[in-house]
Amino acid sequence: MPATLTTRQATIADIPFLARIEYEATLPPMNQCFWEDLLEGTGTSAIAFIEAELQAEGSNWGHVSDFLVIEEDGQPMAAAAGYVPSEQEDYCPLKLSRLDAIAQILHWSSATTQMFRDRYLALWGGDLKPFFLTPQANWIIETVAVLPEERGRGLGKALIRALLDEGRSRGHEFAGIMVINGNDVARHTYESAGFKPYQTFHSGYFSEQFGMDFPGVTKFGLRLN
Repeated sequence: MPATLTTRQATIADIPFLARIEYEATLPPMNQCFWEDLLEGTGTSAIAFIEAELQAEGSNWGHVSDFLVIEEDGQPMAAAAGYVPSEQEDYCPLKLSRLDAIAQILHWSSATTQMFRDRYLALWGGDLKPFFLTPQANWIIETVAVLPEERGRGLGKALIRALLDEGRSRGHEFAGIMVINGNDVARHTYESAGFKPYQTFHSGYFSEQFGMDFPGVTKFGLRLN
């Protein structure tokens, strides 16, 4: 890695950047962020919602302090989260217990908040521990993304390796990561870092279980120690 590149832990000052990173991470391979449909009619963009979610500590897929940031000369270019999944929380992206705090940041009315809540539950279901999201390891890597203008420099692979090293330093035995089927760039990055696929949920699973037109996901695992 060039000497000008550094890796550091994210801080609350990085929230606007992390919101953009999370947004970029949701786009491939369908080029659409799943928050956008849920936010229709709220007057809130997906990036603004993600920023409020991070401010309110409303994500189940990594808090601000879970992120590592790669920057060059002080300019952040890529980020990813590594965290230990909690059995006390659900496995879906949003902590519904923090929705009111998110709504307050966004200045939503109670009607807007309820509309969003209803849509979220309709998408993810009343049982907020879908089987396909059950954590497959005790160290989960999530939300890996590089700014579009900085891609092709190996930053994603560098992030993965840094988070794997952190998982090892914490004494975790296995690391897990998940990719939406069809996101071949991410799949190649994960496999080149040593991850191996072990479980795939095809599109039929989602059409039968959730009534969704979705390409499915594949879980990858890697032994750390």
